[in-house]
Amino acid sequence: MSASVAAPEGVGIEVAEQFADATQQRHAAQLGMWAWLLTELLLFAGLFLCAAVLHVTHPAAVARAARHLKVWIGAANTAVLICSSLTMTGAITASRHGWRRWMLRCLLATAALGTLFLLLKGFEYYQDYLEHMTPFLDRPYALAGEPATRLYIDLYFLTTALHALHLTTGVAILLGMTWIARKPRFLHRHQNWIEVYGLYWHFIDLIWIMVFTLIYVVPR
Repeated sequence: MSASVAAPEGVGIEVAEQFADATQQRHAAQLGMWAWLLTELLLFAGLFLCAAVLHVTHPAAVARAARHLKVWIGAANTAVLICSSLTMTGAITASRHGWRRWMLRCLLATAALGTLFLLLKGFEYYQDYLEHMTPFLDRPYALAGEPATRLYIDLYFLTTALHALHLTTGVAILLGMTWIARKPRFLHRHQNWIEVYGLYWHFIDLIWIMVFTLIYVVPR
């Protein structure tokens, strides 16, 4: 069973019977997402800690490795994801006011920016491949002289690939949700989906800012 109530922003939202109102339902959904995001943060925190330890114990080797990273691509991707956070915020705001058409446009813009990030990251990986920096391939490795240097490059690939996996999943979910949101009564039943997914997308953006700062910039 569900009851139709008016959200604070004026959108009539169907509330599950275990919740008193739409606000309580939204807060419960957000709490669940925050709990899961904290576990993901712990995963990335371990990688950041490894990078920090390498930087402290082998500063010269890490600096040598960091000079091979494409900072301009990392900076461009940072700008792309910051813009995607703005469009995601626009989608959340539009969903709260019941502006379904604007919400769909903002969701599609967010997906497009996420795809642009992945294309730039793929180009960066291709450049790394041409420079013989890609690990696990049967070919001469450009930074094989010092173990700490190679370890840092391996850590760079692991961290950025893990982030790219999260972003790819996010874009896929976003496109699926955009397709479902085309239905007229989507916001009355699933406005919480936009709220909760917005937390996930902002988390992806925040993690990348940390990756760019700690992996690309600080070691240089």
